Amino acid sequence: MQVASVCPDLRHELTLLVLSRYPLVVIESVDESKVERLAQQVAVDLSYPLLEWTSTQGLMRRAGGSIPDTQDPAVALERVLTMPGDLLVLLKDLQPFFERPEVLRLLRESESRFGEKASSLLLCGVDVTLPKELVSQAARLQVSLPSRDELEELVRRTARELETQRRTSVQLSPPEYASMAQALTGLHVQEARRVLYQAALSDSALGGDDVPEVRRGKQRRLRDDARLEWIEPLEGMDVIGGAGSLKSWASKRKDAFGEAASRFGLEPPKGVLLVGIPGTGKSLACRALAGEWELPLLRLDPGRLYDKYVGESEANLRRSLQTAQAMAPAVLWVDEIEKAIASGSGTSDDGLSQRILGTLLTWMQERPAPVFLMATSNDVTKLPPEFLRRGRFDEIFFVDLPEAEDRLRIFEIHFRQSEWSPDRFDLERLAALSEGFSGAEIEAVVVAALYHAFSENQPLQQSFLEEEIAAARPLSQLRPEDIQALREWGHRHARLA
Repeated sequence: MQVASVCPDLRHELTLLVLSRYPLVVIESVDESKVERLAQQVAVDLSYPLLEWTSTQGLMRRAGGSIPDTQDPAVALERVLTMPGDLLVLLKDLQPFFERPEVLRLLRESESRFGEKASSLLLCGVDVTLPKELVSQAARLQVSLPSRDELEELVRRTARELETQRRTSVQLSPPEYASMAQALTGLHVQEARRVLYQAALSDSALGGDDVPEVRRGKQRRLRDDARLEWIEPLEGMDVIGGAGSLKSWASKRKDAFGEAASRFGLEPPKGVLLVGIPGTGKSLACRALAGEWELPLLRLDPGRLYDKYVGESEANLRRSLQTAQAMAPAVLWVDEIEKAIASGSGTSDDGLSQRILGTLLTWMQERPAPVFLMATSNDVTKLPPEFLRRGRFDEIFFVDLPEAEDRLRIFEIHFRQSEWSPDRFDLERLAALSEGFSGAEIEAVVVAALYHAFSENQPLQQSFLEEEIAAARPLSQLRPEDIQALREWGHRHARLA
C-alpha cells in the first residue's frame, strides 16, 4: 500500500533523532494518522522494522500480526527492549501509565538496554508531559498541521470519495479547490475531512458555494480550543471614531499579504502594539483592522495559557501559535499582553513569565507564516524592554483620549447603532461637555441615556445625555496622575494613533 508523504523536513528530522540514538522521541500531534505515516516512512528509509503499541491491542507488527499478551505496557516495553537489531516502536497510549513504577523504570532503562543500537521509542500524543526523570534522554518533535497543498489534495480525495461512495455531486473548479483548502487551514486531516463531509451531505453537493459553510465548520472546531478563539471581525476601520493615523497606516498595507506585494519585493507586515488608556478602543481597532484587511481574526487569551504542570504553559502557547500559522494569512490578537509577559524577576512564578516571553519573542523573530500580531496593553510599564525594542513590531501606536472632533464622531456612531438619527442632537455641545471621556465612557453615556428615556417612555433627548455626562466620573478624573503619566510616555515613545 502506498503511503501519502509527509513534510520532508519532518521526516529528515525524525531520522536524525533516531540515528543520534535518542531512546525516547516525543511526537506531539492531534493527527495520529500523520504520525503513523511519518513513522512508516522513516522506518522504510532506515530499513527498520516498525512496531505499534496501543492499550487495547498490545504490540503489532506493521507487516501484519499482533504479539499476544502485550496489552500491559510493562510487558510490551520489556519485550521490545530485548529484541535484537535496530527498530522503531510507536507507542500511542503510554502517558497514562507513566505513574506506574515499573513502566517508568523500563523507560529510564531504554538508553542502557538499547546500548549501541540506534533504536527509538516514539511516544505519540497531543499533550505528552514527561516525568522529569525522562527529560534528559528524550527529544521532542512537533508535527505541524497540514499545509495548504496537503489540504487541497485532501479536498480532491474527499471529493472523489463523495462522488463514488455517497453519489454526491461535486462541482468544484480548480480555483475553488484552492479556496476550499484555504478555508480548511488550521484543522488537522480528520477534522478537515469531517467538515467537508458535513458541508457536502447537508445538500448532497459540494461546490464553491460551500466554502462559507466550511469556514463556519472550522470556526465551530476552533471554539473548542480553550486557548484560541475565533472572533468575527468588524466591517472595516470606519466603524471607529478617530485614529486617523492608524487608519492611514492600515489602508496602505491592506493588500500586503498578496502575490502582487511579494513580487514588488514586500514582506507581509509583522504586527502592531496598541498602547493606551483603558476604554479608548484598542480592542475595537483589532477587530476593525482584521475586517479592513479581510483576514480571519484569532484571539489568544493569555489567562488561558497557564497550566499547573511544568512546561505545559509554554506548550499551550506553541500550539496556539502553530494553529495561527496554519491559518495564515491571519490576524492574531492578544489583548492586554502584559498579563502574559509581565516584567519582573521571574521568581514569583518560577520564571514562567520569562519562558512565555522567550517563546513569544522567538516566534515573533522567526515566524514562518504571515501572521499579523496585534497586541494591546493598558500598562506599558509592565512590558519588558526587549519586547518593546525596535523591530519587534512594525509600529507602536499610542491610543490617546479622543479629541473633540473624535468624540463627536463617536457619539454619531453610537446614535446610528442605536437607530437614532444624529441630526436630532447637538453633537458639538455633547463633544465639548465630554472632554476627558474615553470612547467606552461615551458609549456608557449613550446607553445610560437610553435607559433613562425608556424608563420615562420618551424618545432619547439631548437633556438626558447631558445629565448622564454631568453625573459620570471618567477615568481621567478619577486617576489623573496615572493617565497623565501614560499620555506623556505615549507622546514620547510611540506614534499617535
